[in-house]
This record gives sequence, structure tokens and C-alpha cells, in this order.
Amino acid sequence: MAAEPGPGLELVAPAKLNLALEVLGRRDDGYHEVDTVLTTIDLADRVLIRSRPEGSGLSVSLEGPHAAGIPAGSDLAAAAARALAEASGRAPDLDLHVEKRIPQPAGLGGASSDAAAVLRGLDELWDLGWPRERLSAIGAGLGSDVPFFLAGGAARATGRGELIEPLPDLRPLSLLVLVPPVPAPPGKTARRYGQLTKRDYTDGARSRRLAHRLARRAPPPSGDLVNAFEEPLERSEPELVAHYAAYREAGAPTLHLCGSGPAVYLLVSERAKRSELQEAFRARGALVLPARTLGRAASLASRPLSQPAPDAGTGGS
Repeated sequence: MAAEPGPGLELVAPAKLNLALEVLGRRDDGYHEVDTVLTTIDLADRVLIRSRPEGSGLSVSLEGPHAAGIPAGSDLAAAAARALAEASGRAPDLDLHVEKRIPQPAGLGGASSDAAAVLRGLDELWDLGWPRERLSAIGAGLGSDVPFFLAGGAARATGRGELIEPLPDLRPLSLLVLVPPVPAPPGKTARRYGQLTKRDYTDGARSRRLAHRLARRAPPPSGDLVNAFEEPLERSEPELVAHYAAYREAGAPTLHLCGSGPAVYLLVSERAKRSELQEAFRARGALVLPARTLGRAASLASRPLSQPAPDAGTGGS
């Protein structure tokens, strides 16, 4: 007789935007010092975790529109389960299922968000009760964005991205994420950092100013929505630059790079003709993902698998 399925959780794993991303310089350990302000958005993967009988081991499955080409066993979500099992002395007897709705690698943090969701979920499922800082120490070993996703909402991140200062939730902002039809090269993020020169380094003033405004619940000024990778990309990626130019001609005068790209986003007013804009961008080859900013509580949501589950979020309409 088959064993009854064990307890489980469903978790939201949201994408992120870097509202400001400054690189201060290269560190002695080979990483780069950053100062960045981020927010979660309602474009989200869905992570399901269920306990298995003792000795069953870890079973990982991926599905969804952006799961192709990702080996399930080497996915960052699986690595997170193994890392927390080792740190807590638990056996990773788990079914782990990830519905990939976030394109990757696009600069949206999908893999890191999945890993953070697994850490949060297992902390709850295994009754560990670990503080966020302890989970973040494990998450930082998996990827620099993982500690941010353990905090969710809006935050300022410094160090190599692992030092998190939570900020008040932004008022809801509507946006469109555009992903150009250009495959990201292997080691995309490391390549972007390698393209930086000393003239691309800044002192973090814009990120600090933006964080201070958000701390006062003021709206983010467009002049501080900066990204250190935009100029290196302009110098070295003519195919991407051509796509961005086409999107500007189609109605996006101001585009902002998502992390190290290649996805970009534009803020859209409530009065804008969103459907017309989306069709114009699709006609120029973009994958268009409508979204809204997502607050901290919603970005950290979980529910028992035994309960009916609402849609985890594929972006606002």
C-alpha cells in the first residue's frame, strides 16, 4: 500500500527589480561591492514542498513556461534544500516541485527566489524557527540575491548583496517587463561584472538617496533609477541595444535594466493604454510580462498544500 503523502507547503517565489544598482568596486575576495535598492514584484514562480517517508531522499521536478533546459537536480531550489538539511542535521526526504514562471537568466532573480522559498518553507515545515539572519547566512552561500528574497518587499542591499536593510513597502506601481529574444550567454552575470571598468564604479549616493526616500514612504524619483550595467551593455551588446531601441520607438521612452539583464522594465501609468503597448512590444519580438510591485507580506506567503491554492501570481493584468 502506498504511503500517505506527508505534510507540505505551497510558497510564492516572486521576481525582483533593482530600482537602483550601483557597483562601488571590486573586493579583495573577487566579489564586487554593491549598493542596490530592490523590490519584489508579482511575477512569481510557485514552489511546492512535501515531506516524504524516511529514507526516500530528495525528488525534484520542474515545469512551467521557463523550465526548459534547467536540470532539476542542479536547480538552485534543490541546492537550498540540501544546504538547509545539512545545516540543520535533517534528512532531505522531500518532494520539491517548482513551477517556473519567471524567465531566467533575465536579471529577475528567479532561481534565487526559488532557493529562498525553499529555505523559508523548510524552516516552517521542519519547525526550525530560525531567524531570517541565520537562513540568510545559508542563502548567501547559494547566491547573493537569496538573502533579499528572504526579506521580501522593498529593501536596500549592500556588501555583495547579502546585507539587507528592509524598507517600507512601495505604493503599488504598475510596470511591464520586456525580455528580448536574445539568449543569455553562459555565466551571464560574471560576464557583466567583467565588462565593468573603473569609470562604471560609483559611490552609492543614488542608492542611499533612494533608500532614504522610500524609508520616508516617498515615491522613487526617476533620476535615481540607475543601473551600473547599462553603460557596459551599451558598449558590448549591440544586438540587445538594437532591441531596446526598437522598444523605445514602440512607446517606451525610458527603459530600466533588470539586474544584469537582459530583461528591462518600464513604469506604466494607470492611464496608459497597456494593451496597445503590450501588442507593440510583442510585435517587436519581446516577451511582455505585466506586473506590479509586491509588498513584503505577499512576497513571503505560504499555505498548507491541503488547502485550495490561489494563483501564485504571473504578473498583473
